[in-house]
Amino acid sequence: MHAIDHPACWLGQDLQNSTHWQYRLDAEDILDLEVAISDIKRAGREIISLEKADFPLPHLGPTLVKLRKEILEGRGFVLFKGLPVGRWTREEAAIAYWGIGSHLGYAVCQNGKGHLLGHVTDAGDRPTVKDSPEGSAGRFLNSNIRGYTSRERSYFHVDHSDIVGLLCLAQAKKGGESLIASSIAIHNEILKTRPDLLELLYQPFWTSRKGEVPAGAKPYYQMPVFNLHDGRLITFIAPGFIRHASQNFPELPHLTDKQLEALDMIDNLASDPRFHLSMVLEPGDIQFINNYTTLHTRTAYEDFPEPKRKRHLLRLWLVTPDGGSLHRWLYDYYRAGRRGGIYVPGVKEIASLEPTASVS
Repeated sequence: MHAIDHPACWLGQDLQNSTHWQYRLDAEDILDLEVAISDIKRAGREIISLEKADFPLPHLGPTLVKLRKEILEGRGFVLFKGLPVGRWTREEAAIAYWGIGSHLGYAVCQNGKGHLLGHVTDAGDRPTVKDSPEGSAGRFLNSNIRGYTSRERSYFHVDHSDIVGLLCLAQAKKGGESLIASSIAIHNEILKTRPDLLELLYQPFWTSRKGEVPAGAKPYYQMPVFNLHDGRLITFIAPGFIRHASQNFPELPHLTDKQLEALDMIDNLASDPRFHLSMVLEPGDIQFINNYTTLHTRTAYEDFPEPKRKRHLLRLWLVTPDGGSLHRWLYDYYRAGRRGGIYVPGVKEIASLEPTASVS
């Protein structure tokens, strides 16, 4: 184990008052997108059928090449601002978002229902257990509940793809800030202060699939939080899913006190304003992050009473085949040679413009 030197190693306190990690779409960028949207709608194409070739983007395209490199090889995230969701229909906003995403990678399923275009909004789900004090993360013991269908705070975690994107259609009445933190900076801090815990985090943890089980797989898997592969640090952590496995599968060993301490240390460090960068996603903002170098969560929030004004984000999980190989634990998790997504038998890929009442 050693300290990692990489552009994706940053402290939130150094970036909080900066805007150099933001890109504001200009009039020519928007025109690029509107031309593509018009052509696609005229042809009657469905979102799920669209590829990078359907979005030439002569002005915005070269910028996306640079920002893609920043996400995959540099700082590990970018915030786009200025998508005109207020004057576009939801379909038009979704097409534009899909088009920008197609220049970064290709979409994969985000859950066992085959959703390629996800909806992050409160479906009324609430944590069964609060693991620590008020305002902290909760744990869902119901295997059919995922954290993005609740307005409660979740643990800092990564998602199951190379890149995750969020487009804000409507923001909350109060709260709901997006928090991101460099997993490399957190790794280095644990090495400096608690190397004994870091050693544990390089070992595999039993993790629940929470009912979303690929063909031939068990309902749980093993995964280290930190793994050095081809000279780079790859982070993969889903604390709620790790706790779920320990509590719900009697054939698996319970988490030790020291393992729990190691998991808590990651969340505590990421929750520290020194480490995380906080941003309020406003309508028209798009956040893209590198899942293997950047942890994320959001604070609890309060919605407007009117259903049409509820906080609502569209989500993409993107895979980048040229983004470097992954370690064997990840390929074992994704199955069938994939490098991202959740695929269960018999599920058809869909890209719906409407959220469902309950998402597994």
